[in-house]
Amino acid sequence: MKKSQIFVKTLGALAVSLGMSVAAQAGPQGISDTEIVLGSHQPLSGPLAGWGVPVANGLRMRAEEINAAGGIHGRSIKLVVEDTAYSPTKAAQAGSKLINKDKIFAMIGALGTPTNMVTIPMLQKKGLHNLFPLSAARQMYQPLDPLKFSIFAPYYAGARQAVKYFVQQKGKKTIGILYQDDDYGKEVLAGVADQLGEMGMTLSAETTYKRGAKDFSSQIAKLQAAGCDFVVLGTVIRETIGAVVTARKMGWKVDMLVSGAGYTPHVAFLAKGATHGLYASFQVPIPYADTASSELKAWMGKYKAKYDADANIQAAYGYRAMSLFAAAAEQAGHHIDSPKLTAALESISGYTDMFGGPALGFSSSSHVGTTQGGLAQIDGTRWVTLIDILE
Repeated sequence: MKKSQIFVKTLGALAVSLGMSVAAQAGPQGISDTEIVLGSHQPLSGPLAGWGVPVANGLRMRAEEINAAGGIHGRSIKLVVEDTAYSPTKAAQAGSKLINKDKIFAMIGALGTPTNMVTIPMLQKKGLHNLFPLSAARQMYQPLDPLKFSIFAPYYAGARQAVKYFVQQKGKKTIGILYQDDDYGKEVLAGVADQLGEMGMTLSAETTYKRGAKDFSSQIAKLQAAGCDFVVLGTVIRETIGAVVTARKMGWKVDMLVSGAGYTPHVAFLAKGATHGLYASFQVPIPYADTASSELKAWMGKYKAKYDADANIQAAYGYRAMSLFAAAAEQAGHHIDSPKLTAALESISGYTDMFGGPALGFSSSSHVGTTQGGLAQIDGTRWVTLIDILE
């Protein structure tokens, strides 16, 4: 063999060896000596911007506080947020960018059931976590997966608990449902139908709407014609207001309950009293300054000063999600990777903070923080807690 050939072969072997060495030393995606890159997709525009904007603000606010305090093992959190407008198509685009271009370490606080259902498989393919999505669908933590963790009591459980309460304690006999025709709405439907089935009852009326609908007259007319004395709403902010206001305009004062997706300050104050009496399943009570603890009131003041907007439950959820990530990442240690983060998350138990609600915890057999929730009702233009924990 010629010397030139030996030289080329030697260079090739050296290159392969160096490449393997670099690959072996390369850390997890999204982790550098100075940064942890996290991604989130939110409806910053469109029908659910009232959720997405404050959630993103809460995530950012907590990340900036963590960074100002020295970060996590000396690393700053870099948060990249993409707009989905609550569209699964745009969620796919956002997910691809965050995963493949921004090279995130994990997705955090991503909002929406149909949008998360698009991005979760994308994350799993890359071995990346979907942490604390703003969805209470069971698919956010089932089937059990080391990459999926949820902090929300499921819509399914909330619907079952509420139906059981209103049938057994309030004597409701004719149950109807209006729900969004997607994965979110079907979770609410499943909870209602299964609970009624367990009690030997069936749905008296069922009707749906497409995301972004504005006219609910035909759906409400159908529920009224069926003689429903209790209606469950698998709706979100604007659609909840629309459904309740339509019923009231038709002179129908039936008791209605919305899932946690409709438990926002907007549903109470934007309707200017027209949603008075509406019930909701909830997990964390909406913060109001005049009833907040001193710690919570101070947080609300900082949020107002920073974003020129009132702090709400959506912002609290974003802030909590980032706080939980920080706690787990700190526990995972300096050489953090996906398996270590999973183990750290599974060690969290009895987690509480200034926002209230049931304590959160995970284990190797359960990746949902809690299945407990309560019952609230609108009194005028604000929500009032009736029952902290529904059984």
